[in-house]
Amino acid sequence: MALEKLKIKAEKSSEGDFADEFEVLFNPNQVQISKTGWKLTTVSDNNGVSGEKVTPANDLATLTIQLFFDTTLTGSPPDNVQQYTKKIFNLTKPRIGQSKKRPPRCKLVWGTIGGKDSVLLPDGVLESVTKTLTQFLEDGTPVRATLNCTFREWTEPEKQQKEENLIDDPVRIVKRGETLSTIANEEYGDSALWRIIAEENRLDNPRQIQPGLVLTIPPLRIASQT
Repeated sequence: MALEKLKIKAEKSSEGDFADEFEVLFNPNQVQISKTGWKLTTVSDNNGVSGEKVTPANDLATLTIQLFFDTTLTGSPPDNVQQYTKKIFNLTKPRIGQSKKRPPRCKLVWGTIGGKDSVLLPDGVLESVTKTLTQFLEDGTPVRATLNCTFREWTEPEKQQKEENLIDDPVRIVKRGETLSTIANEEYGDSALWRIIAEENRLDNPRQIQPGLVLTIPPLRIASQT
């Protein structure tokens, strides 16, 4: 059975098409994914009472990976290794959009889980890449290289801005179909914290909130959760 290769799928020419797909030459030895979920800060209320506030960090996940390329192992005479590295290197170049272009979004897939693709990064952009050429033929043709890549999780700019300013704008207007649980999940990242919103707004029947209702979304404190 052939070893499954890591695949990179990228937008080719339009938003969300992910039609550009290629396999790496050799699978990496490791993949590192990091994300900060929450941050803890000390705050004081109007009475001077201090407490600790837990808020979503809103940091996007990053995936770092080192890819190895060696064309001396794939044929003779060996190709210029940059024929392979440029496919990934070019993912940093803006090409999606109309007047203001951006780099393509990418998906990293390696293997399967339950018959479906095992997705290492469902949606991200190649934030940075360092190419190191390490072996050359007598005529100077590079035949071995490594790429140190950092992919960063991608999210809609409007959504990211909203997530970063939740506490600055604590007022929210209920939309059709929303519940306190869905609002708590969006504001705090945990639907079980709906009671904090209900208590803050003194709702007699938290299960029945009407569209157009103006809610105050309080900062999340450890004391409130316990």
